[in-house]
Amino acid sequence: MRSILQVSCLLALWLCTACTSEPEAAPSYLLGAWQTQAEGYADQHMFIDDHRIGFGTSSLTADGYVITHIDESQVGAKTLFVVSYQGADQAKYQLAFFYEPAAGGRIIYKNQDHLIWTRKVVTS
Repeated sequence: MRSILQVSCLLALWLCTACTSEPEAAPSYLLGAWQTQAEGYADQHMFIDDHRIGFGTSSLTADGYVITHIDESQVGAKTLFVVSYQGADQAKYQLAFFYEPAAGGRIIYKNQDHLIWTRKVVTS
């Protein structure tokens, strides 16, 4: 017979895992490193992998965040994504952008349409 303490610990562990949400998976066509040539941003990059989004100011540094939710909707002929993400400190953020699949893909921030991000070509 298990003690009440053991059962309580197992119940608490089960509740913690049940309440923890899995990171949302980004669509495959958004995955990769993105760059922009916009004035003032040419040295910055953005990356999206299966469960993270990150932003950096050089090829060696980037801040990464866990994607918690992705909303995808059609706005006219454009696809709008709203990516919700959070940092290690549990602070929550959102990024809204339009995705265009032409020419390898383009990401255009909803609130800054002068920032056009293109997929970075990997060189060997």
